[in-house]
Amino acid sequence: MTLTVLCVWVRGHVPFTAEYVTRLRSMARRALPHHRFVCLTDQSNKLPPDMETVEASAPGHLKGWWSKVRLFDPGLPLYGRLLYLDLDVLLVGDMTHVVNYPARFALAPDGAPAFRPRDGTVCVKRFNSSVMVWDHGVHPELFKEWNQHVAHRLWGDQDWIGERAPEASPMPAEWFPRLSAAVSPPWPSEAKVILCKKPKNAEAASKWPWFDKEWN
Repeated sequence: MTLTVLCVWVRGHVPFTAEYVTRLRSMARRALPHHRFVCLTDQSNKLPPDMETVEASAPGHLKGWWSKVRLFDPGLPLYGRLLYLDLDVLLVGDMTHVVNYPARFALAPDGAPAFRPRDGTVCVKRFNSSVMVWDHGVHPELFKEWNQHVAHRLWGDQDWIGERAPEASPMPAEWFPRLSAAVSPPWPSEAKVILCKKPKNAEAASKWPWFDKEWN
């Protein structure tokens, strides 16, 4: 099976740096030795010259996460099994279980059931798009049918996925604990990916030497 690990790094409201991309690539190389790593970005000049990139940008004035719909563009030079990871994650478990999840399209489940946006947009409480795995070519309408009206109606890309692809499979919630709930090793035995929503990776690395070692 051909595997491509993907991330998205575009200018936006969260000040991610190139370090997030390079460290994610390092973690992926340890966790999944045989794969192609590709970053969709509008800042390829800031990444190492051996980093494979695809030109992408945040759509207009919208939040950067809307760039993730480009992942479903059937015209991208991708093939095989695709694993997408947000930049603010920590890989800690056996990722082959994620890659080989028995579904054509699977995501982390919604992990914030109490969250409701204050700006009037709608949340479709099905998925968390921080971790996604799918076969290339699945659900091209996520890209083809998206427009800025969708972004003004829905909170984020995961809500668009939940609306247009409700039959996608949620992976086990225990695979994706949040850093705020699993503060230090040893991680729960089921954990595969720690979601570092608060604090973000760089802040956590400055606070905890063990985190800096893991995020490398």
